[in-house]
Amino acid sequence: MNFKPTPRFLAGSEDSHAHTHQSIEWVLEELGFHDGERDAIYFGNWLRDYSQVIDPKLVRAPGMPRQFPAVLSRHAWTALVDILSVKKFQELRAAYPRHMKVTPAKLGIYLPFEHIDNPLVTDPPFPDPKVRDPGFRPWVLQGNPLLEADPDTSIKRYIAGSVEYIKHELRVAMRGKRSLRGLRAFGAALHVIEDLFAHSNFAELSLIKAGHEQVLPWTTPTDAKWKLPLVTGTFGASDVIASLAEPLGKILYSTEDLEFELTRVEYRSERDKVMLILLSEHPDQDYYRAFNSLLSARDQLVSLAQKAGIDTVRFYRWVISSPASILLNAYNTAAQGVLSWIGDSIADVQTALGHDPNVDAGTEPTHSQLSKDHAEHPLHDLAARLAGEAVRRVAQSMIDYWDGKPDADPIAVASSFFSHPEDVQWQDRLVRAWAAANPEKVLRAQSKSDLDEVHRKAVSELEQIHRQLTENSEKFLDYLFNSQDALPSGLKGFADQAFMNLVSSTGWGQKLLNLAKG
Repeated sequence: MNFKPTPRFLAGSEDSHAHTHQSIEWVLEELGFHDGERDAIYFGNWLRDYSQVIDPKLVRAPGMPRQFPAVLSRHAWTALVDILSVKKFQELRAAYPRHMKVTPAKLGIYLPFEHIDNPLVTDPPFPDPKVRDPGFRPWVLQGNPLLEADPDTSIKRYIAGSVEYIKHELRVAMRGKRSLRGLRAFGAALHVIEDLFAHSNFAELSLIKAGHEQVLPWTTPTDAKWKLPLVTGTFGASDVIASLAEPLGKILYSTEDLEFELTRVEYRSERDKVMLILLSEHPDQDYYRAFNSLLSARDQLVSLAQKAGIDTVRFYRWVISSPASILLNAYNTAAQGVLSWIGDSIADVQTALGHDPNVDAGTEPTHSQLSKDHAEHPLHDLAARLAGEAVRRVAQSMIDYWDGKPDADPIAVASSFFSHPEDVQWQDRLVRAWAAANPEKVLRAQSKSDLDEVHRKAVSELEQIHRQLTENSEKFLDYLFNSQDALPSGLKGFADQAFMNLVSSTGWGQKLLNLAKG
């Protein structure tokens, strides 16, 4: 199913100093992809990022006791990602609701090769990840041959799995062409290609090849064709959990949305949906039942208040503002769960500090050590430029294939980038030019202390997100549950008091009042 151009979409990050998967793919506009097509491609890319929450350590298997917020069911994680996708891809979602809905099949699960991650797991929390979901692969433990560098290519063997995944997705795109399915698969392939430069030491090895031999390679010499192998970092769920928790926190703590949801009968806001998902995963299902009852009673309240001309927001506060309210506890439970995800992420990122893969052959670099995702990293811009050039070449080959050009082979073009920098030349001129223009960044890439500081800034950024969401949570709960609104005086006050008496006489009103009392 091909689709027509839509009105222009909002751009991704507007910070000219930071590059994202979305901004790297702006090059597609130059190649003739219209706005809707670029967003459909980015949807496939975006899904790969969020598939990382479907991790064995974060997923509750069917039949397992509820343990919110430590683990959630695969269904719950998928539903949360779907809520975020509605905000991110509004126009495509409105035009193609079925095709753009995030489903378990589209989101998938965390598989290291889909992100070019080092699959090493140290201290696995349980013996077999398949007990959480049959799609998970066995743990890759220390000593597994996948962790070795291939002697002929000087590339860690596990990276071959990423190449096979890219080939599979590109074949789907080649068959699907400019359909939503084809473009989504193309975006999934581009995600891994872009991650090659952001999450491996390709940029470092290319600088070393260009004569900057003091740049830290984040690996140690091995017995292979080239002394220093191409490697990637081990995955930790911290980045993706934080990136999920931040927008979910903003949804939960928005007072503006609260006022809107109290103006429409049977309207379910994003906050309502997030609350229901989170509370459905809590061991104490009284919270979930209470919140469902609240929504049902709220519909009746809004309908009645609109007919009577009553201020729904103020009355709603009167009803539920009780210090012992089970509803207050439900909101607190959801809020604290989201905040705990970020807190755990901070702890995870901090653990890599102090370990040095540049001198210890037995230490694998972590994702946070190698990652150039943050603008503060000295090689952030270089990695983005390399990724942009790779995207340009693969996309042009895909267009040529779709146009029927006989020599077009996007799979061969994409696969060629997964080579040791010493074996390819395409990046040499770009790397030399960038290094000549950025000597201070090259110097920073030679300093472990400077790169550790970048790492600490990432921790600081997570801490700031945690502080801001904590503040937002407190403001929201204060707004909702501790309002000092008083009954108005005079005739209006009598009308409001009469309305309260009327509500109290209904079955749903009494149920709401009982919920407020806990």
